[in-house]
Amino acid sequence: MRIFPSVSAIVVLGLLPFALLVSGCSGDPNDPMTWAKQLTNLRTQKEALDHLANMDVEKARPAVPALVELYKDTKRPEHLEALARYKDDRTKPVLIEALDYSDDDFDRTTIAAGVLGDMKATDAVDALIKAAEKPLPVKSRANNAKLAAMRALVRIGDKRATPTLTRILGTSADEQDFALNQKAALGLAEMRDPAAIPALIKGLFMTGRGANIFHECRLALVRLGTPAIDPLIELLNEKNSDIQAMAKQLKFEEPAPVGTPGVVPKKAAILLGDLRARKAVPALQAKLKEKQRGDEHMAMLIALGFIADPSGVDTLIAKAKDSKADFLERNAAADGLYLAGDGRAIPTLFELAKSGYVTIDGQKGSNLRASAAIDFGRIAGADQYDAFKALAAKETEAVGKFAEALDRMAVAKECGSDLDCYGKKLSDPSWTRAEKAAFAIGFSGDSAKGIPLLIAAMKPLAAIGPDRFPVHQALLYAMTRLGSKSCKECVDKLEKQIERDEKATRIPGARDLLGETRVALAVIQNKDQAQAAPAVVTAAAMPANDEGARPA
Repeated sequence: MRIFPSVSAIVVLGLLPFALLVSGCSGDPNDPMTWAKQLTNLRTQKEALDHLANMDVEKARPAVPALVELYKDTKRPEHLEALARYKDDRTKPVLIEALDYSDDDFDRTTIAAGVLGDMKATDAVDALIKAAEKPLPVKSRANNAKLAAMRALVRIGDKRATPTLTRILGTSADEQDFALNQKAALGLAEMRDPAAIPALIKGLFMTGRGANIFHECRLALVRLGTPAIDPLIELLNEKNSDIQAMAKQLKFEEPAPVGTPGVVPKKAAILLGDLRARKAVPALQAKLKEKQRGDEHMAMLIALGFIADPSGVDTLIAKAKDSKADFLERNAAADGLYLAGDGRAIPTLFELAKSGYVTIDGQKGSNLRASAAIDFGRIAGADQYDAFKALAAKETEAVGKFAEALDRMAVAKECGSDLDCYGKKLSDPSWTRAEKAAFAIGFSGDSAKGIPLLIAAMKPLAAIGPDRFPVHQALLYAMTRLGSKSCKECVDKLEKQIERDEKATRIPGARDLLGETRVALAVIQNKDQAQAAPAVVTAAAMPANDEGARPA
């Protein structure tokens, strides 16, 4: 006779596998060792990993040896990933071993390098160097592992990594993915090792697949500060033998489109301006006496403006007034004058706006007058409003530019010396009025009141759009005038700004402006409080209203 089990027996039998499973855990489910014992059981392994991953790191730490053994047995990336969050010294041997990779097996290396970097594992430096230097095809996906190893070396900060990063930086784009050159330059910017200066100077002139790494190398050199000045003066004077050989080989001095005449001193001048290198003023002045080959003189004049040494301002005034000088040089000198923030710029710029006619292709033009008017509007204060308004009222040739300059001056007229008023104008719908407000705060010399206003006005590039980029640029300039390395809020704000703007580089112009933000931060971090710019004295001697109103 066949006997059927009762319903209660079926229930009991149905629950038996579950009961066996639970009893197999043989312990408290909140105890990490309960799950550590299940890691070798294929049926319970995933559940055990999930439970351990959901536990607090310190509570789950006793399971680390079991996780190490699991990875040793499987060599699976996800099992190495399970160890990553612990940053435990006991994991170092397997992490270092995982740095050995191939062209088609590199996921474990990417994971391991990231963890070792976070751990600042100096004992992994040699293995990371080997991983970073591994030769790979240009388009290999395994370049991700090289990038991870480079990032780890930078996070660890051991100077043994400098030669590796400089070699990667200097490798031709024909031999490696040019993204590696870019990341090497950014890594060297973080390392701040003067030993990298020769490679970084070479990187200023490197290109690959339509891209360049000028901004990255520029940032690294500016962060290095004083040690970079003498090598850059040597570059300006075209006495760097390696760069001169490079210029000859790549035909820098050939006319476009083959070459870019004057590019070597031009890039040196840009960097010396970034560094506010007063030591370089005599060299810049001497170079300006040589025949111009490209647009290097313009870069030198702008550099003198940023440096703002009184002797350099004298040079700018003389160049701006020189009717025999090239129009573009005079225009750059005018730009340099407002950037210098020297009160002597005000009457000079006013006079140029009034009578600075130039001859271009045999025709008399107001190009210099127009640009001088804009520069005047950026630096002049309320005291100069009436004279400029009278001049603008008589303008017939550059009406739009003079109206734009007067719009800036109207902000100065309204706000005078009231920084809170300028702070409100930073959000003005008119970008020219907002830009003027930023310059006025920077020229005030009042760090205590000015810096919080500038910080509050700074927004992510993706949130403001390209039409407001000039305002952002003016905010950065003002912060470099008022801020110093003791300004923690400046550093914090710019670091957060950079982090957000790195995600917006596809916006036209955003990548270049991101580079300017990074450089501005470096300028501030290199500057002592004693170097903060003084207020601009705007009550400069000006022509009477009726004289200012008379057209030249």
